[in-house]
Amino acid sequence: MAKVAPRHIGRARPRRNPLLTTDSPPAVILGGGGTALPVARSLGDAGIPVFALGTETDPVRYSRRCTSFVTLGREPGMQERWLEWLRSAPVGSVILPCEDEGLDLIARNREMLLDLGLVPLEADDEVLLAMLDKHETYRRCAELGIEAPLSFTVNSEEDTAVALERVAYPCALKPVHSHEFVRHFPGMKAFIVNSDEEMRSALSRTVSLGVEMIVTEIIPGGDDQFFSYYSYIDEDGQPLLHLTKRKLRQYPIWFGSGCFHATDWNPEAAEIGLRFFEGVGVRGLANVEFKRDARDGRLKLIECNHRFTAATGLLRAAGADLPLFVYNKLMDRPLPRIEGYRTDLTMWYPMRDIRAFLAYRRHGEISLRRWASSIVGRRHHYPVASIRDPRPAIAHNLRIVSRLRGLLGRRRAQRAL
Repeated sequence: MAKVAPRHIGRARPRRNPLLTTDSPPAVILGGGGTALPVARSLGDAGIPVFALGTETDPVRYSRRCTSFVTLGREPGMQERWLEWLRSAPVGSVILPCEDEGLDLIARNREMLLDLGLVPLEADDEVLLAMLDKHETYRRCAELGIEAPLSFTVNSEEDTAVALERVAYPCALKPVHSHEFVRHFPGMKAFIVNSDEEMRSALSRTVSLGVEMIVTEIIPGGDDQFFSYYSYIDEDGQPLLHLTKRKLRQYPIWFGSGCFHATDWNPEAAEIGLRFFEGVGVRGLANVEFKRDARDGRLKLIECNHRFTAATGLLRAAGADLPLFVYNKLMDRPLPRIEGYRTDLTMWYPMRDIRAFLAYRRHGEISLRRWASSIVGRRHHYPVASIRDPRPAIAHNLRIVSRLRGLLGRRRAQRAL
């Protein structure tokens, strides 16, 4: 493992760059796919130049709020390519990660970024790296008396046997470091394992790639029992905001990504989330997700994200503009008000949610009437579509049409054979 840079908390005041045509230093977004788009829209609307580093399929590349998009791919060595680009970034640029690779880069290279005159996301880097490590995150939960899924590291058959004495099938085989797992299994979060054979097959794939894994129990309960808390903890350990939202459906069902979310206010999630942040020593922006356990009705901590998440656009539409808040905090500017955000706004991924509905219905978990009633008559935020910034949605839909045409073409060819 690469050597971790010394712990550093706080911010550096940027030097003014005479080449900039605006009073606002640019923001550099590191990856994030769909998460990068609402960040770019927020900052671009505020007149801040936005540079985004990502892949050719990222919707942010088509946004009119993105000043410049740089395609650096997801192939091995992505962090090194990001660092090379950052060496020539405008002095004073604010570095904002929208995925775990960016967090890892900042935590391990903060001093170099500061020496370049850049302003990385505020964090305690030791804590940041701990939150990227699920095993360490769960260990710290236990120290604080905060409940989390039962989990065991598995590096050998002996470890697996010990784990399965405590965790019954079906269970989840999760990566210790999600960003390392995604490099090899894009679009996946974990393996759902139902037998010894499936466990051996999944472990053989990850062990051969050098990806550390843990076996965890799957917390029972519906997919509408996920609750998230967001805050920004300043350099003095004081929370500057409190937000909660709820995941209502996800796809793939039971262990996928959210396709229908809603803003709310959940004091229980906020109380436990803040206790966790204060206990582990979080500094800067962070989000923690819980699931309510159907066995005892208590919230269990699933993961902590020390960055912007996919719900950034939803929270902004509800009145909590986190990207601008974080940027202004790093620039020592007046902070936008976050109080009084709307608590009945939803974020909807229509195509994915239709697929989720069909899967839930096959398992008897939802009816057409119940699904339709959750959609009709509500004000939705759409993660990609925007009247003021239409090109990302146009490009996204054209890509879907192209994929469907390719699929239909392959099926015709197979029938012809």
